[in-house]
Amino acid sequence: MRFPLKLRLCCLWVLLFPGLPGLSAEVAWGQTPTAPVSDTAPALAGKPTVAPPFPIQPPFPFAVGEKLTYEFSFSRFPLSGKLGELVLSVVSADEAQSARTALVTQIKPETDLCPLPAPLSGLAFHAQARTRGFLPALLRVDVRNEYLSVVESADLGLLYNQRTLRERERQRLQMTCQARTDGKRVVLEQSGEGAVNTRTLPARGWTTDLQTFWYVLRTHPLTPGAVIPMVLTEDDRIYDLPVVVTPEVARIQTSAGTFRARKLELKAYESGFTRYKGSFLLWVSEDAARLPVRVQFKARGVTVTGELVGYTLLRPELRPERRR
Repeated sequence: MRFPLKLRLCCLWVLLFPGLPGLSAEVAWGQTPTAPVSDTAPALAGKPTVAPPFPIQPPFPFAVGEKLTYEFSFSRFPLSGKLGELVLSVVSADEAQSARTALVTQIKPETDLCPLPAPLSGLAFHAQARTRGFLPALLRVDVRNEYLSVVESADLGLLYNQRTLRERERQRLQMTCQARTDGKRVVLEQSGEGAVNTRTLPARGWTTDLQTFWYVLRTHPLTPGAVIPMVLTEDDRIYDLPVVVTPEVARIQTSAGTFRARKLELKAYESGFTRYKGSFLLWVSEDAARLPVRVQFKARGVTVTGELVGYTLLRPELRPERRR
């Protein structure tokens, strides 16, 4: 039995929360949605500022060695079941440099257009996503992706990221360098054993990507009614992603424990004009660690839910109380 391509692709984009490209788009002609002001607005002599849209100050509620494991499930009548696993880690600068060197060896670019700062003093985040369970096997989806992001240690603004994307025998390698003060990014990409494709694209002075978004969000106070003006860059797209802190608090029970968690609602706008339909919700623990304990997408009859199933925190003072 051959399942629709859209249903198969849905299993691919949910594994690292890239629900934004998968949601249907609606362009509001003649009006601009209430998205936050871009940090590319002219500051001095038309040059973009690199300031984040809200204060980001250490100490952060995470440290090198932290590891969060999530399990994702999928539901669209008449199908439902386990979809895959996602592991997020905070890694050392040495690990980040080693991973980048390994990818450069694979891509073998003619010119190193995307170097890391030396010495590397920023923070780095690693992610591994893979499909697991009966449903992906039924849909003939086999994804094993690996991601790495390096950010400025002062404001967590994205400097560099890389991806190794594998789906069965197909592989795509990608490196992206953010030139923050120039408002551009350089993308190196290789599919299979082909040549390296290099592109220069517009960029924000300050942005996150899919890996770093969740860590930046954890640094912000979760004040009910607040709107956190996040910016996210993925592939060719830049999203204004305001996060609404709702007054709703729930007890979220997972195999990692039971958490008192604040409900957040994410709104997506591509470049400030295109609004994405669908429900995108996140529950964050109301403690010092601010752990994302549940994430849920709903769009076009599809529901995808990710839940925290295990965690390792290297700072004992941030360890949440496990309620049973």
